[in-house]
Amino acid sequence: MNEEIKYHLRNLVTLRTFAPRFSGNLFFIFGCQRSGTNLLLSILNAHPQIHSIDESEFPSPYPFPSAQRLMLAKLKKEYLCLKMLEHSNKLDFLKKFYLKAKIVWPVRNPYSAIASMLNLVNSRSRTNWIERCAKTEIERLKPFYPETLGQYDLDKLSTIELGAIYWSYKNSYTKFMEDSGFSVFKLSYENLITNPRETLEDIVNFLEIEWHDNLLNFHEVNPSKSLAGGTRTYRPINPTKTNSLKGLNEQDVETINQICQSVMQDYNYPILDKLSSN
Repeated sequence: MNEEIKYHLRNLVTLRTFAPRFSGNLFFIFGCQRSGTNLLLSILNAHPQIHSIDESEFPSPYPFPSAQRLMLAKLKKEYLCLKMLEHSNKLDFLKKFYLKAKIVWPVRNPYSAIASMLNLVNSRSRTNWIERCAKTEIERLKPFYPETLGQYDLDKLSTIELGAIYWSYKNSYTKFMEDSGFSVFKLSYENLITNPRETLEDIVNFLEIEWHDNLLNFHEVNPSKSLAGGTRTYRPINPTKTNSLKGLNEQDVETINQICQSVMQDYNYPILDKLSSN
């Protein structure tokens, strides 16, 4: 047995034994892509009791914290915050080892979220986020919606249809987490950037962490770096991004309405009749 296998076996044993005990000092940022998850990660990282980690910072293909990491956070009275959008579907694993962890789930209106997906273009492939990733993300959700998602032939859908299906089903997925016993706090991206103080107070109350003014001054406190998707940790909140629909046309809006309407109503988002209604 080589050393790498031994390492993973030892880690699995300690994870199985101790991680559930210390998972109360852990919370995850989950949610739909382009919904402010990077911004929220950056803001919360400015709190002196919170250490925020993006999934890209883990070397492992299965980027969950070890029991030792959780135990250390507990001893130091700190909290680990992990943004792991691609791993929210690993529900059985999360229930087994991290059931005491809390979930923070930002939601952004689908018009702006999908427009942002379209505008996130890879410099090498020249493809947008939906073209690169949406099918994979929808496939991850299929086991939870076998009948409804199973009816789609993803290869025959338009880019807008794929983005709308992903947005709709991803933001409906919170019910599976809640039904599994997780505490989930759903927040509006629009409220976060237009009324940050009140929204952040609600978040820290949910996490049972004391308020700290660093949360509002995160761009001055955090080390300067660029996160995935182009979020800069040194930039303050930009309230003009609430309704950026760049790249959408009237037909796109109609398609989004047809697919996302019921979930939009769940989150109290108004339905646009046409693009100029924005």
